[in-house]
Amino acid sequence: IPLPTALGQSCLTVNGTPIPLLFVSAGQVNAQLPLNVGGNATMAIHTPAGISNNFNFVVDSAAPAIFLTGTAGPETGLATIFRADNGQLVTPTNPLHAGDTVIIYLTGMGPTNPGVAAGTQTPASLLTSVTQPPVVTVGSSNLSVLYAGLVPGSISGLYQINATVPGGVTPGDSVPLMIS
Repeated sequence: IPLPTALGQSCLTVNGTPIPLLFVSAGQVNAQLPLNVGGNATMAIHTPAGISNNFNFVVDSAAPAIFLTGTAGPETGLATIFRADNGQLVTPTNPLHAGDTVIIYLTGMGPTNPGVAAGTQTPASLLTSVTQPPVVTVGSSNLSVLYAGLVPGSISGLYQINATVPGGVTPGDSVPLMIS
């Protein structure tokens, strides 16, 4: 940290500016889109073989997406949603209950206050809350959001939401959790 803008003799630019890279291989590039990129944007990759054609795309101000990297015993690909009381992933055998506090790990929540530059470390001792507070629902019930922002001490771009599950939530293992 900070993440490099050149890796494996390659560089990815958005609107002509190099962006932080996480991983580069012959068939894949993982990079972090800075928060100051919004609306219409153009991306190109620069390698020893040359420069790619421009790729045009549109960036929303926020597009939350929960990470699906969790594992619990033989179960893999689980949403990274933890119960705060036991520190374990939410699973069919470790379900949510009314009154539980959950910790949701995700990306795409947009700008924070204070702002943190892409590819840098989030301050460990300072909470950086999102400027657009999310609404979190389970089924048709709104959760009470306690914190929504960058994970302290982590690479910028990794967000967490801490929220409390209200009473009256419909039970079941297929009740949708939504973040908007």
